[in-house]
Amino acid sequence: MVKIETNSKENTHRILLRPNQSTDWKSSLIFILIIAFTCLTIGIGFAFAGATMILPFAGLEVLFVGICVYLVMKKTYKQEVITLTKETLKIEKGGGNIDQVWEYFRMWSYVSVERPDHPWYPAHIIVTSKGERVPIGDFLNEDEKEDLVTNLERIIQELK
Repeated sequence: MVKIETNSKENTHRILLRPNQSTDWKSSLIFILIIAFTCLTIGIGFAFAGATMILPFAGLEVLFVGICVYLVMKKTYKQEVITLTKETLKIEKGGGNIDQVWEYFRMWSYVSVERPDHPWYPAHIIVTSKGERVPIGDFLNEDEKEDLVTNLERIIQELK
């Protein structure tokens, strides 16, 4: 998702990049509870039939599904914020909290798009300044990347 906010009084532009989220934490928790209820019901049924060794494996299965859902949800809650002013370009990355920050002079920075050799591979959007390269929007799909590049070009032209 690419969301652009413009403050014309201060002449600043803020671009918010987030991965597409198929569900939220509450729905994921309900999914895990349904899986847990189903697995443990079947496991208890087998335990009453005399196959008690299935219970630890049912518990491990629920634990494994819970860990996988947690890791996927954690990845979908990361975000990148790009702030452009006449003087500066600021990139902030993190999930919930800001983990990394880069701040450059906007006039010394440039945005490049590295196209892949094969159409199956995704393009990469790179911000370069002072010899440092910062990839942005790696989690975006190709249409969103094209939208981001178009909007960045438009914003940079407005700020000149």
